[in-house]
Amino acid sequence: MVEFIGLGLLLLVPVVYLVVTVARVQAGSFAVVAAAEEAGQAISVLEAKDLNRTGIHEVAAVAAQDHGFEPRDLAVTVDCSDGTCEAPGAVARVHASLTVDLPGMPGFVTANVATLSADVSVVTGRYS
Repeated sequence: MVEFIGLGLLLLVPVVYLVVTVARVQAGSFAVVAAAEEAGQAISVLEAKDLNRTGIHEVAAVAAQDHGFEPRDLAVTVDCSDGTCEAPGAVARVHASLTVDLPGMPGFVTANVATLSADVSVVTGRYS
């Protein structure tokens, strides 16, 4: 009976950690897609004079935080077809990238499981 309990714990702990890690990566994939979509929606709604890169990152960071990720793990870039996103009808491409760390690691250890990314294309100034 002791061997059964010992082997059971020895095999159960890595399996549980694997399941937690896979769940964290899945949450990361949801977070990066949500962040890119929210940033794209913000670009399509805002007028050109109100558009700034910091505000777009903050909007995307809120979506990532809803899934349990820190804003520092998220990177958002915006590229526009006209270069400035000032002309209504310009196509903006939002690229969001999220780094997923191993769960349960202390702060001084950096062990990345995956870097996930998502792209969204929107028309700027469509609703303004």
